[in-house]
Amino acid sequence: MPGGAPKLEDRPVAPAPQGPDHAEGLFAALTDPRIYAFLDGDPPGSVEEVRDRVERLMAGGPPDGSETWLNWTVFCGESVVGFTQATIETQGTASLAYVLSPAVWGRGVAQLAAELTMTELASRHGISHLLADTETANLPSQRLLHRLGFAETHRRGSDIFYARDI
Repeated sequence: MPGGAPKLEDRPVAPAPQGPDHAEGLFAALTDPRIYAFLDGDPPGSVEEVRDRVERLMAGGPPDGSETWLNWTVFCGESVVGFTQATIETQGTASLAYVLSPAVWGRGVAQLAAELTMTELASRHGISHLLADTETANLPSQRLLHRLGFAETHRRGSDIFYARDI
């Protein structure tokens, strides 16, 4: 990241590697139906459902090894407010995603969490190229991707695809 990466311990927002002990906080943060307006699926039905998902993701990828999954729980202070994730499909390239509670929308939390995740991807995982996508109607996510330095690459159906080098 230009100007040096913010250190996790210096920030009120901190992504931490996701674990089953985060399930209760993730459940609380991700039950608001507004989150799912532009996502496939519904809010989680239980803490156990979230814990099962986290445990599946902790496997690190599908059995065939075709991709690597990296997942972080985003904390704002002591509270869990959502997650960031990356899928590495090829050497040096990953897809970035983020889902955060409406309680922190519009406060810069998503931007900082994404920036910290991007720094982690570059410094610890050798990622130099990022991809992302969002729906055409999801204007807040589009604005965030632009602030993060992503540029639109193409559109397909109701999706807009973005890329950036880091």
